[in-house]
Amino acid sequence: MAVQEPSSRAYLAGQFFKHYRKLHNLTQEQFAHDLGMEPRALRAYENAERPLRDVDELQRIADLLGVEPERFGLTSTPPFSRTARQIDEVIEHAWSLLRAARYIEARTVSEHLIRSLRFQINNEDPALLDCLARAYHVAGHAASQNSKISELSAAIQQYETMESVARLTNDHSLLNIALTYQGDMFRRRGDLGKAIICLEAARDSTPLADAASRGNSIQLLGRAYLQIGNLHDFEHTMAEAEKIAATIEPDRASTHGQYSVGAVLEEYGRGYGSLGQMQRALDYVDRAEASLPPTIPWKICLTATRAMALVRGGEYRQGVQLAEVAADLCQTHKNFRLLERVYGILHHVEKLRRELGQLSAPLREKLDGPIIEF
Repeated sequence: MAVQEPSSRAYLAGQFFKHYRKLHNLTQEQFAHDLGMEPRALRAYENAERPLRDVDELQRIADLLGVEPERFGLTSTPPFSRTARQIDEVIEHAWSLLRAARYIEARTVSEHLIRSLRFQINNEDPALLDCLARAYHVAGHAASQNSKISELSAAIQQYETMESVARLTNDHSLLNIALTYQGDMFRRRGDLGKAIICLEAARDSTPLADAASRGNSIQLLGRAYLQIGNLHDFEHTMAEAEKIAATIEPDRASTHGQYSVGAVLEEYGRGYGSLGQMQRALDYVDRAEASLPPTIPWKICLTATRAMALVRGGEYRQGVQLAEVAADLCQTHKNFRLLERVYGILHHVEKLRRELGQLSAPLREKLDGPIIEF
């Protein structure tokens, strides 16, 4: 690996750090934490007071930011080989960005990691294949949150590749996750038949999957059942998902906090809210909020679910006001998945307006007479 002179490299790295911080609105303290360094060290690099000579450290930082090492004055020849531990560090960093609702950064980091790993991973190294499958998991999740319905092919492709790798390693937990989220992406697209096939396959064909992945697949299967109008199977699967969720530690689970008792309670709230059972839905949302971590993604999710329950329950003014809050949060953080819920609220309100207009027209004609057009 060829390296430029220290002074030149210090300048390039420092200038890039400054640019990256300003682009993503980060303080030096926040950014230093992301990079696993002291804030004073970051200040020295940004001010070109100290050369960053460690080539491995520069490569590590490039991976954490999802950029090519040339941005720091490095030339990769041959491609840099990462250990399983180094790969895990980048994967966990991407998940931490997702928990902070930094979706674009998480997507950039995870997709860059996958491109980098293609040069070094082969079918004969189970440990690295496991890393690759988990890299596709976080990349798929980032893409799914940051994609509109018309753009879901990228997320589906990530999960399909994750499925292929998980089959090579015979990892039932990762295979379950891959099938589950393929199903959920098809559900978002409106292909409910294909969604249920994938979700039932996740439930039925991965007997050795861990509790978190199994419970997560059952919860999302319940979501699909409700969408086709099958309330009985929704309630049956959700009861099973709630029971399993009570047995896991969400932050240490294979689902990375996406599945928990709080997540199941929020799902109940969303489901009953969509059915117009407002008070029942709001009770579940309150319980979910008490159980879930106070992160931005969950705040957006709970706000949108409350808004939907209120609007469907006839509390239009309060519901629309909450929907506006959810819309602002989604647009600020580029979470297009949750923005779909807000659009659902808008479509419901507009449908009501049209129906009320149609109902009021005959009555107005009786009271005021026919409208005469000249």
